[in-house]
Amino acid sequence: MTKKLLKNLFITFILSTLLSAAVNCIYFAIIKHGDDYQHVVPLIIVGVLFLNAILFLMSVPVLFLSFQNIYSNLPIRLLLYFTGPLLFIASIWFSNFDSADKLFYLITGFIYLTLHIISYFRSVKNSNN
Repeated sequence: MTKKLLKNLFITFILSTLLSAAVNCIYFAIIKHGDDYQHVVPLIIVGVLFLNAILFLMSVPVLFLSFQNIYSNLPIRLLLYFTGPLLFIASIWFSNFDSADKLFYLITGFIYLTLHIISYFRSVKNSNN
């Protein structure tokens, strides 16, 4: 079970990094149409990679779900699975960042959370079968 949970975390990390980079590049292209993208795209990619690494580390308590007594308790399972990404989004939401930075962080956080939710439902569906 630990391998499966770790695999799901890495898949979520990789997909979220790719999708967040694409969405944030598209967002920058829409907002700053006509600007030079050569210097901005690497910064967006590094920023997205860094934020997804933070989200990944905040999601590591998911590995405690490999213990059957923890996994069978639904409130604790949900708490361990979703607290990290939700705390990340809440901390960004209530922070005093510049609005463009805040939106960049929130886009990345919501994409990670969405993929994390999909991963959760897929793993719960597979474990019930």
